[in-house]
Amino acid sequence: MSKKQPWMDHFRIQSITELDFVIGEELGIPVGMPRKSDPAFRRRIAAAAVSYQLLLKSIDYASKKYIPEDLYEEDKNYLGDLISDYLKESAEILQIELKNFHGAGDETFGVIGTEITLFKIPDTFDVARMLANRGLLIEVLPILRLCLEMGAWAKTAFITTDEHKVVALKANNCIQKLKLIYPPIGKIYGYLSNFTHWGYIVHKEFLLFEDEKAAVLHASVTYRAQSLALCLLVLDVLLEVIRDIYGENSSDLIRKIQGSSDEVASRNTRALIASMVELCEIDELRRIQLFFK
Repeated sequence: MSKKQPWMDHFRIQSITELDFVIGEELGIPVGMPRKSDPAFRRRIAAAAVSYQLLLKSIDYASKKYIPEDLYEEDKNYLGDLISDYLKESAEILQIELKNFHGAGDETFGVIGTEITLFKIPDTFDVARMLANRGLLIEVLPILRLCLEMGAWAKTAFITTDEHKVVALKANNCIQKLKLIYPPIGKIYGYLSNFTHWGYIVHKEFLLFEDEKAAVLHASVTYRAQSLALCLLVLDVLLEVIRDIYGENSSDLIRKIQGSSDEVASRNTRALIASMVELCEIDELRRIQLFFK
């Protein structure tokens, strides 16, 4: 391990904990905590924020006067949050379970490359999920496209014995290798690629026109729904890549994520996208649903 250098304190990695429940944002003093934090803890933080904003000396007084006793007790189950939790848990399962496929040290160069690539996918995938939760879309697409390229490269490298050919592999050229295991892969890759490279065609995706005025749309609930749906789709593809690479050995991993080790229509990813389509009146979600095999 390298010796700690003085400059490192200036670039410390920030908290990896998701602070997806925010109190005091409207007061200009946002305090974040995990969405599943205890309601009593949330109320105390809210009381502290009110006390600070009103220049009160007592947090207890602020709590009794301004904070209802049952505040935050009702835990609403929103579909978007449920899907985000599912995607996060899936990434964590992949992170743990993929290590179990590591061999005894006699792997080919291609197999080692496959393992390294698959180990990195959960981190990359989870970044897409977090950006989706911020209501972003065009920023999410290139990351999910990268996840597909990583999966395609991993599958191709796994069966490539020549070291020089592994080094020469181009991820975008490997995508078609997935067609046998996920026939709509070309359409999916094309969809994700539409806005990967900047150009005039991208502008209409975030510009709003009303009363002869134009506005830039930074984030939206529609974007969040579309991005989470695409995360479900890419996860579905990646699990089939893992099934193709590791065969029966991957059954337990797939069962933990999909609820079944078989390619059933009721698997979790398909069930969740179906719930989204039923709940939301968004044509683009129906289009994404059609990409599932």
